[in-house]
Amino acid sequence: MGGLESRLVGKVNGEGITRKEFSDKLERAKKFYELRFGQNLFQGEEGKENLNRLKTDILDEMTTEKILLQEAKSAGYTSAPDEEISKQVEGIKGKYGLADDDLKQKMGVSIEDLKEELRKGWVISQFLEKAVLKGDQQNGEVVFAQWFTKAKQKAKIETYEKMEPVYTAKASCCKSGCGGGGKVQPLDPKMEQEAKAKALEYYERKTQKKGAEAKVTNFGCHIQVDIIEGGKVIVSLTYRQGEVQEI
Repeated sequence: MGGLESRLVGKVNGEGITRKEFSDKLERAKKFYELRFGQNLFQGEEGKENLNRLKTDILDEMTTEKILLQEAKSAGYTSAPDEEISKQVEGIKGKYGLADDDLKQKMGVSIEDLKEELRKGWVISQFLEKAVLKGDQQNGEVVFAQWFTKAKQKAKIETYEKMEPVYTAKASCCKSGCGGGGKVQPLDPKMEQEAKAKALEYYERKTQKKGAEAKVTNFGCHIQVDIIEGGKVIVSLTYRQGEVQEI
């Protein structure tokens, strides 16, 4: 593999996902989980499996984002109000007591990169709320899951990054917890999207805030959804049989 494809981890409908984008997101995600579950999470043989699972999840997350942004653009949702993004940035800085220079050092993201992520999140949330859910918040996770399944099926997705199959006996965070065992299989895409939608719905209802990200991880003993704002895990929930509960 050479040329342009050597700089890409994949494409969605011809639009590339660069290795730099992928590496940056992976490093930030590693920091999140090391802070939450310990510095040894990605060390040793089990750590390699955890890292491989994280790589798979990050690539899937980036693919999903591409699909959502492309669908949003085709529906006319392409930009976010500058004042709204500035307000969100100031809210993040105020919440964690950060200056502009602290964002790069403590959160691994520049203020411009943070603004770009917030813009994407705003565009996606507006598109989903107005064009996909159309006000149907009660059945939001089901409506979204059905819509996204169709959108993903019609998308042309190319992957250039080699991923090893994810099998692990138990995630590091569960060693003293619920005792999950056996082989952990990747989540069914529909279940993953349902878990994300349910967790975001719970968080938005509880906080009256929109624009957060949701990260789904199958730890074997439980499915966990981390709600992320401004590069930090705000709350973690378990997902089981269509319901979420804070950990």
